[in-house]
Amino acid sequence: MYAYASPLVKPVAADPLAGLDRLAAGVRSSGITSVSGDVLVDDRLFAAYQTKEGVLTSIMVNDNLLDVLVHPGAAAGQPVTVGTVPTTAFFSVVNQATTSAAGGASTLQATLAGHTVTITGQLPVGSPQQDLAQFAPSPGDYARGLFIEALRRAGVTVNADVRTATGTLPAASRYPAADKVAFLTSPPAGVLTKLVTKVSHNRGAETLMCLLAVRAGSRDCESGLPIILSTIDQAGLTPGTVAIYDGEGSDPSSATSAAMIQWLTWLRSRPFGAQLKAGLPDINHDGSILVKSGLSARPEIGPQPALFVAAGQAGYLTTARGKEVAVALYALNATYPSVADGLLKDLPATEQVLREIQQAN
Repeated sequence: MYAYASPLVKPVAADPLAGLDRLAAGVRSSGITSVSGDVLVDDRLFAAYQTKEGVLTSIMVNDNLLDVLVHPGAAAGQPVTVGTVPTTAFFSVVNQATTSAAGGASTLQATLAGHTVTITGQLPVGSPQQDLAQFAPSPGDYARGLFIEALRRAGVTVNADVRTATGTLPAASRYPAADKVAFLTSPPAGVLTKLVTKVSHNRGAETLMCLLAVRAGSRDCESGLPIILSTIDQAGLTPGTVAIYDGEGSDPSSATSAAMIQWLTWLRSRPFGAQLKAGLPDINHDGSILVKSGLSARPEIGPQPALFVAAGQAGYLTTARGKEVAVALYALNATYPSVADGLLKDLPATEQVLREIQQAN
């Protein structure tokens, strides 16, 4: 679940600045102790790409988010407490929110103006933590500010302002290898793939498409889509049984159940098939049902209920008799009072059907 989609999510325990800190430590280890000029981030690997969940950029720290974590006070009338992940001077947080009586509804809101996040409204006593996540308007500037702070933590004196850049990037060709003072090697692609499938990380999926485009010599993310589509032909899928419009498979992307079974069977035969299977969500927590959840929901508008165009599971199942099979199970066109109601009913229902199939075979 995304922090900007629901305020009740909890940030993961991992440090979103770990990579920047390792890179900054490498700069310090190279002998650099101070920077008198500016610090810049080159985000020109691929052009900014508009997705259904916002703009995707080639530099992302914490998904370009500031997590604003809010807890109620101990009694009505007290201020709420506010913290952020990451902790940074790039943003200022103004807390104007208060705690209300237990049992009420949260009216918390966050507004971003420039570098200032203002928290208003009320949060009832005893409420769980809320995350009023904010997107950084300029991901490159955000990453730059966070890296300046990382350099300072590493013992490098930097005079540049955290919020405002004054320098200009050089031409892309002006990066001689001899000038490199530190580097950070990313995890293997399989790690990103596992992240995408485990938590349905759409930004990661779109990034993979962008990286395919870069590998093909293009800065246009959509140039990676034909490469993805080419695998449909490699798998021998019947034309018209699959429709893909972007990297994340968002609505109106679709596939028939038969096509998904054929696709999953083909993937399992690939050299990376076992790794892909292992990276799928484990709904039984014992490795017997490894499936990726799919969801296409259109939220309620006014008096209209939420429509779940499709909700289901696709992946691999090991039956009670030890046979591995590919599965694709979907519930279509269900309506609920709200998206939250649908999330609590549709996906658990399809998971239960898979468990029954597993035990019956």
